[in-house]
Amino acid sequence: MPRELPNLDWLRVFASAAATESFSLAALDLHVTAGAVSQRIKALEAYLGVELFQRYAQGVRLTEAGQRYAQRVLPGLEQLIQATREVVAMDDAKSVRVTILPALAQLWLGPRIADFHKMHAGVTLEIWADPVLIDLRTSNFDFAIRYSRPPFPGCDHQPLLLDELVPVASPDLIKSAGLDTHGFPTDAPLMLDTYWSNDLDEWLRRTGRPRPAKLASQTFSLYSMVVEATLQGRGFMVGHTAVIGDHIRDGRLLPLFDERVATANQFHLLTKSAMPMSHTAQTFAEWVADQAASSGG
Repeated sequence: MPRELPNLDWLRVFASAAATESFSLAALDLHVTAGAVSQRIKALEAYLGVELFQRYAQGVRLTEAGQRYAQRVLPGLEQLIQATREVVAMDDAKSVRVTILPALAQLWLGPRIADFHKMHAGVTLEIWADPVLIDLRTSNFDFAIRYSRPPFPGCDHQPLLLDELVPVASPDLIKSAGLDTHGFPTDAPLMLDTYWSNDLDEWLRRTGRPRPAKLASQTFSLYSMVVEATLQGRGFMVGHTAVIGDHIRDGRLLPLFDERVATANQFHLLTKSAMPMSHTAQTFAEWVADQAASSGG
């Protein structure tokens, strides 16, 4: 006899696929591949011993068994999610969990956190810096700061920081190396990170400027390491103004050109739709938004 409950991840995928009757839309909703959705549905069907979807060349459709199962499973899964959120909020009212892109956490949010604690002593902040997108609806995070663009299924969102690309260098490098005929530091390498590795190509394409001849580059795993190397005068970088705006404003990094290019993705603050945050989480989210507004976001 099979276990009484199937894998919860299978059920989560089934719920999304059943709601849309589309593996591709479910994949977008869950931030996985359509193949991953298909594999989990097949695993659930094998566990149950019934076919939940009919497969066609143009898509999928729920079988009668799939429809009946969805009618019973979807409300129960939503109740489980809601109950978990309520218990977490009740037991952890003074704790706030946030998921955020590492670069923004290290270079923008981190330096400002002390000011929040001065005003709100006793609050425990859990800042999870991870480039991997997390399904906010089924997580125990209070809110997320995402570098992406709408739509955000199941989430309310608000723009947080305007992000633009502009090549920058330290004043010392500009002074010692000088600039070539195209405006780039002479014989200086381009500092890159693995997450934003195509920034220079995008900036050049959007501005119509030529690529520097014989351009060397150094690649780091973290954007904060790129910023540190650039501050030390070891090369130049393409700056994200939302992240290094403080460095530009105080003169530690200088724009090499006047042209700034808005990025396709932007920073947004996401909260779970129809799910009120705790008072503490709401206070922190409002403080983050205020900080963004005061820093030019």
